[in-house]
Amino acid sequence: MSNLNSQPSTSQAWKGAMNNLNFRWQFIITILVLSTFTFIFTHFFDFIEARSGKHLDDFVLDNIPSYNVSWGVFFVLYTAIVVGLYTHRAHPKTVLIILQTYILVTFVRMLTITLFPLEPPIGYVPLREPLVQFFTNGGRIISKDLFFSGHVSTVMSVYLGTHLPKTRSFLFVCVVAICFLLLVQHVHYTIDVIFAVPATWLVFKFCKKFFGGK
Repeated sequence: MSNLNSQPSTSQAWKGAMNNLNFRWQFIITILVLSTFTFIFTHFFDFIEARSGKHLDDFVLDNIPSYNVSWGVFFVLYTAIVVGLYTHRAHPKTVLIILQTYILVTFVRMLTITLFPLEPPIGYVPLREPLVQFFTNGGRIISKDLFFSGHVSTVMSVYLGTHLPKTRSFLFVCVVAICFLLLVQHVHYTIDVIFAVPATWLVFKFCKKFFGGK
């Protein structure tokens, strides 16, 4: 006798989701937009790095010695992404809302970074991240994509989209960890890190209401 409470396999879940015309078109458009990021990032990074910006006073950073924890940032960021997407691999709508939130919050970040040019904080330690440097000319390190934090917003996008309790608890720890590590390395101002949380939440709510992986 089959288990009436068994969940559909990953292939069955995606086949069923793709049979929904609305979901199928949303997913196709989402993947196409993601594929343009290689081109967009390269030119956007050149633009922001060529500008001069402001230094901000930051009481928190003034009281935290800076250390190079690039390996920790890299590990937490990509572990969160892999765990979040893998554990929800049989939940197409969850995967889609995570990707949609990430895309839209990235465009919001590009707007705020353009409107509020900043110089890296005092004590800034260059963050070496091979995958991000892949999108830059000559593999250079990007230091002025500051307000607000892309690392925090990315992990938040995954965290907010998840619904499995154990994964959600793990990703919450990842959110806290990535915030802490970015401040330790003085990669971002405190406001960059803090603002990323409500900004991503608002974007997620927007995506959930108007897209929702339907």
